[in-house]
This record gives sequence, structure tokens and C-alpha cells, in this order.
Amino acid sequence: TTQNGDNTHVIAIDGNFDDAQTNVKHMFNDVALREKLTTNKLQFSSANSMNIGRLVPQIVYYVYAYAQLVKTGEILAGDKINFTVPTGNFGNILAAFYAKQIGLPVGKLICASNDNNVLTDFFKTRVYDKKREFKVTTSPSMDILVSSNLERLIFHLLGNDAVKTAELMNALNTQGQYELTDFDAEILELFAAEYATEEETAAEIKRVYELDSYI
Repeated sequence: TTQNGDNTHVIAIDGNFDDAQTNVKHMFNDVALREKLTTNKLQFSSANSMNIGRLVPQIVYYVYAYAQLVKTGEILAGDKINFTVPTGNFGNILAAFYAKQIGLPVGKLICASNDNNVLTDFFKTRVYDKKREFKVTTSPSMDILVSSNLERLIFHLLGNDAVKTAELMNALNTQGQYELTDFDAEILELFAAEYATEEETAAEIKRVYELDSYI
């Protein structure tokens, strides 16, 4: 979807989200292309969470939600709360992590996935393995096997070590997986992860609708 405009165009690809995002990253990292754009006073940008500019405003969601809970008396200021975030590209939940880093009282960040449960497996095993079947589900924004923003969390887990982070990302690109062996356990303990199958998702949507007439 997009807006109408003389300078707005839609391009279709034969592939899934991972294919699109991978090729966009290749374009961003193409030195020759970047130099050509610079010569013509042009610059690539991304509107999705590859761009940190997408994540920064999302931090506000969590601060605002917390403030509303305090305002309505649901919690007291300073109480820790948990956030469950459905995610595929790990952007919104990473914003929640940054909200905690700036002082928001957060207990657990629960990473909720669908049948493409690569993130669930990572948080349970410390192994990120994209070598698996890509499943098309009824929650397409979570149909992702290469979770772009997890790289940012890995950077923090490795003590902000860009070299070690790059080594793991290279292993993911060349071998299809990597294992996290030396990391900040305190940060990782902040996260929990589970997933729902298509059948479980449909059943829960039905249950909530019958309970509250809400979809």
C-alpha cells in the first residue's frame, strides 16, 4: 500500500519479505551505486525498521502506555510491567528494549512469533538458524526468517563489539546460522519468547471475538 503522488511508485518482486529486505540491504551496501547517487545528489533511505529513525518514535509507545497505566491507577509509578510484542523483524520490541535502557520499569519483554519461529528458537537455544522452511501465514508481517533488528540487540549482547557482531552476521549470510556463546546474560534474561501456530492463532482470534466482539 502507498499514497497517490506523482513521485510515488510501487514495484512488485517475485519473493517474500526476506528477499525484498536482503536486496535493499545489498543496494545500500553497493559502494559504486552509492557513489553514483552521491554524484547526482541523491540518497537511499528506508522507511522500515532497518532505519533507526523508525525505532526511535516507537520508544514513545511504551513510555506512553506505562504513563497511561499509572494515570488510571492500574499500576504505581516504578512498578515493573511486562510487554508482549508480536514481531518478525524485531523492530518494535527492540524499541521496548531501548525504552527500558532509558529508565522505563520493564520486567520482561516477550517476543511473540508465528510459525516462522526463528526468534523463538534463538531465545531458547542461543542459535539463530534461518535454514528452514519459509511459511506463509495469516500474520504476514511476521513471516520473516532474517530478523534484521536482532543484529542491533546482538551488538549490545556482545558489549557493543561491532567486529564480533559482524562476524556473526557474516556467518548467518554464508552458513545460514550462528551461535551466541559469549554474551551479556543480564540483557538476554530480559527476553522471553514463544510462538503460536496457525491453528492456535485462529482459535485465539475466535475466543477473543466471542468474549469481547473484538477482532
